[in-house]
Amino acid sequence: MTSHQEGKRNCQKVSGDRTREELIYAVLSLPVECDSRMKTLVEILNDLPDVYTCSSCGGHPDQENRENPVPEGYFYIQFIIEPTEAGFLSLGIIDLAARNVDHESLAVQVLNTTDSPRLAIFHILGRAGVDPDAVAEEIQSLCRRWKVSLRGVREYKKNVRRQMALDRIRQSQIGDNPGR
Repeated sequence: MTSHQEGKRNCQKVSGDRTREELIYAVLSLPVECDSRMKTLVEILNDLPDVYTCSSCGGHPDQENRENPVPEGYFYIQFIIEPTEAGFLSLGIIDLAARNVDHESLAVQVLNTTDSPRLAIFHILGRAGVDPDAVAEEIQSLCRRWKVSLRGVREYKKNVRRQMALDRIRQSQIGDNPGR
């Protein structure tokens, strides 16, 4: 079996009704807990326009009974980006911040685990003890430099964007079932 076929086999199959809107709605609706080491960086990412964090881990010496853990000295955050100009700018800032802080121990990558290109997920992976707070500080600095305002973004997401996602989900369900 070729590596292409192996990779395809390991992808999670998603149905046509599993959309980016459903993921955004879920991320904005569910209570989120994160490791204290990750709190500042998760908050900064959620303050960026059109960025939605999905999961994170700050590294643990004990990896048993944890979902998607990384070893101590590592961290990751998974996030999605809306395909907008603001989302693309936010992704560029995240990537530049990672390269500025430590280009050898930080990576921003596409992490698509589905068979749908509409659900591309990204992640920041830090290793070798790199500090997630340093990444958060660099993101804030780059936002000032590139005149990207973080003011009110999280409230907009929770109050407006969440409702838009729900409306789009409902609309797509009506489109799928015209007899409803």
